[in-house]
Amino acid sequence: MGTYETIFILDSLLTQEEIDKTVDRVKEIIETNNGKVLMIDKWGKRRLAYEIEKKQYGYYVSIEFEAEGNLPQMLQTEYNFTDKVIRYLTYRYTKNKMKARQREIEIQKSTGAALKIEAENSDQKNEAEVQVKEAKNA
Repeated sequence: MGTYETIFILDSLLTQEEIDKTVDRVKEIIETNNGKVLMIDKWGKRRLAYEIEKKQYGYYVSIEFEAEGNLPQMLQTEYNFTDKVIRYLTYRYTKNKMKARQREIEIQKSTGAALKIEAENSDQKNEAEVQVKEAKNA
């Protein structure tokens, strides 16, 4: 199995429901072909670097997934038949990208754990301060 990322740009004039339906359709294609969606990242409406079909803005979506074989070709076919998609790109992660991604996940986990510890410590300090104040008032 390889790890892929597909980034596609939707027409910015679509409603949020239409955008969600299109993203769900891509997710469904991946999952019905024995793929596994790892992450869906909706970047939102952004200005295009250059006009595409006389449009200056587009809604960007990135989906990271694991799959085998010809799934990227199936996605390409789907994108070509969908008028809502104005541009797309699907690529496979290299070994270096996978290592960098793994480090990024580890950093996020350790940062999250550190923030959790800080929050617990601040809660304990607040409890201790309340107890000291109660003792002074008594």
